[in-house]
Amino acid sequence: MILKAPEMLLLLLILPVLWKLAVRAVRLQSESAGKLRGEKDFSNIRETRIVLQLGAFAALILALAQPAWNPHPGPAGVRGRDLVIALDISRSMLAADVFPTRLDAAKIALFESLDHLRGQQIGLITFAGAASVRVPLTLDHNFVRYMLEHASPSDADVGSTSLQAAIEKAIDVVLKESEKGRQDLIIFTDGEDYLSNIEKTAQELRGCGARVLIIGIGDPVAGARIPDLAKTNGWMQYEGTDVVTRLDEEKLTQLAAGSPNVTYFPARTRPFDMISSYRRMLTDTTGIPAADSGSIAYTEGYPFLIAFALLLWFFPLYRRILPILTLLMLAGCSPSARSLEKEFSQHIGKGRAFWLEAQTPIETDPRTALAVLLSAREEFLRAALILPGSGQAAQQIAGVSAQINTVKQTVKAQETAEENLQEKLKAVIEELKVLTRRESALSQQSQQLLKKHPPAAPEEKGIAAASGLTEQTDIGTGTGKVLDVVKEIQGIIQKMLAAAYGDREMPPPTEFDQAADKLKAAEESQQAAAATLAPDVTDWPQANSSLLTATRRMQEALALLADQSKGNSSDGKSQESDQSDWDFDENAEQNESSQDSNLSIPMNSANFQTSLDSRSLPTPNYTAEEILQEESANTEQRARQKSSRAGANVEKNW
Repeated sequence: MILKAPEMLLLLLILPVLWKLAVRAVRLQSESAGKLRGEKDFSNIRETRIVLQLGAFAALILALAQPAWNPHPGPAGVRGRDLVIALDISRSMLAADVFPTRLDAAKIALFESLDHLRGQQIGLITFAGAASVRVPLTLDHNFVRYMLEHASPSDADVGSTSLQAAIEKAIDVVLKESEKGRQDLIIFTDGEDYLSNIEKTAQELRGCGARVLIIGIGDPVAGARIPDLAKTNGWMQYEGTDVVTRLDEEKLTQLAAGSPNVTYFPARTRPFDMISSYRRMLTDTTGIPAADSGSIAYTEGYPFLIAFALLLWFFPLYRRILPILTLLMLAGCSPSARSLEKEFSQHIGKGRAFWLEAQTPIETDPRTALAVLLSAREEFLRAALILPGSGQAAQQIAGVSAQINTVKQTVKAQETAEENLQEKLKAVIEELKVLTRRESALSQQSQQLLKKHPPAAPEEKGIAAASGLTEQTDIGTGTGKVLDVVKEIQGIIQKMLAAAYGDREMPPPTEFDQAADKLKAAEESQQAAAATLAPDVTDWPQANSSLLTATRRMQEALALLADQSKGNSSDGKSQESDQSDWDFDENAEQNESSQDSNLSIPMNSANFQTSLDSRSLPTPNYTAEEILQEESANTEQRARQKSSRAGANVEKNW
């Protein structure tokens, strides 16, 4: 607590003098009244009245000293500070998970805030793969508004995001060393940064000497697709699939962690007020020196002292109306504590509701539970900002943060298990491809032997049967191993489904059931083929039928497994054969070759028209405004083409 006018306390020295004078006057008055009217001595009661009145004088003197406590940046604390705005104009900011787009939502928030920042110098930096100072620190907010309106991804040569470039540009060019403590930096971004060194960027933020507010825009879970600037109504693609961009909250939280001057505000997909977030950031980062003493607001104590003085003064006169008077004074002098407590309770209630909601999917779907838990922690943090030092909010934050860390570990373990499962599935597919080719080759040898004209001699068939039996036995062993691995994967998925949907009498169906059945049928056909190739019971027609059936079942199983492997569906399909069922007939003519034909057939290009008819053209009749609009559109198109060429060598240019 401080006293803004401590010299006023000297007035307390006159209270003893006033006490002696008042007591003497009361005694004289009592003696005179007793002599004239024969009244009793009321000096004690009147001395009590004097004490109350002198107490009122003392309260007024203390009010003149202007006691104050709880220093914090008030609305006036925003003025007199330099504000640098860093706006992300990477291509991912065109995603429409925030209406109308992430970039437009940031611009709208800035436009609405400019009127509240009058008299404050503002600078503007736009950044994507590199950063540019669009507006140096200036009081001309109309110029800032104009540059904001024209900021677009086509201004950036590289469309990806580099937070490090934006922060280094702000430190080197805009933020001044001599103005430390009265400069602020607000960054609008979706955090999808593939270029920066995050640890180095966090160190630069800690040492920049400015208060930093990072506003994250976008959906951290579902995300959205990115429009392709080079196409009309098209989407940006990477490795043949549409790019889905998401708010990278983990990276932005990492930047804000461990630094008292950096605050992260997750705007996500909701409308937000930049000014309120800005002022809350100034209040939260109390460890950084303020611009000047005038920008610090205090909770003033003089209204309470004046109310107390009035109560003491009127207490002897208005005992009957004292309760009403007390309520009126407290209602007129007390701050908006009730509204703050109400808002605090609302955020605590929302946070607890989110926390409770996350408990249902926490075992079955930890990813969804993690997103809900993060929302719960955000509500608790908002409550803590409203009433700093609240033990209730701190307890809730600690509890939900501990559960978030546990769920993150579960999600990480789940992702690792899924990756291992995918690797195991890919290895099985490669092994099954080799076995299928061997089985198909054995089947083709069987057909050629049976279709041979003149028919093969018994000795030749015997030699072929011996080698075929050895090969078939080896293929059957390999197929059994593949089937064991597929059943293992099938069992793992069944356990996951059982955990998600509860135990059942019958195991839940999986995507691998059909593949396992096909492999089981192939294994049975292989065993039948091996039995008919035995030396004493060689039956080539029956063996040939079993070989064809085994080959077909293996191809079907391979196609089913390939569909379940990411990025391997085309490989599985390429192994499918166009062979149809073939029943043995010694007099049948040879069918077409069953060899794969995967070569693409080149298409001859059509002849294009090479000349145009010559004719006279009409005289141009364009206004100057139309010409300027056309040139502006051409300039933007050229900028987009330049941006596309510059980002051609960037792997993730969004």
